[in-house]
Amino acid sequence: MLQRSQTLFLLGAFVLSMILLTGPLARFTLDGNEFVLKHSGIFAAEDEKTAIATWPLTIYFVLVAVLAFLNIFFYKNRMRQMRISVFLILLYAGMVGMMFYYVAVAKNQLEGALIVHQWRFVVPPICMILIYLAFRRIRRDELLVKAYDRIR
Repeated sequence: MLQRSQTLFLLGAFVLSMILLTGPLARFTLDGNEFVLKHSGIFAAEDEKTAIATWPLTIYFVLVAVLAFLNIFFYKNRMRQMRISVFLILLYAGMVGMMFYYVAVAKNQLEGALIVHQWRFVVPPICMILIYLAFRRIRRDELLVKAYDRIR
């Protein structure tokens, strides 16, 4: 059913995942010039794109957001919903690694730059917690249904 608490947790993870697509992940300062790492690339202060391609990061963000949104509508098949929730937790863990990878790539490209991570770096761990809470509620519903089946 859509009005369950796990739906709110999954919806929260979806909204937070979409926020990742809106702004910078990190800022780099090098010799008075400021560079910004976004999901779509590294930009200078004048909005000119540098040579680093971060399209895999964009695809990853969109894929995880879509999967979190679709997982809301699998409420009729709780086992599938639990499997996708576990898969999403792993994807969010990979997202953290991928974000740090692109920061490291940008740091190597902009040697000697000062890095300032933005608050969007904490979004994937928060989403992991929300998905875990949704998983627990889905599992609790599944166990409740099995208990009612045994009583009959």
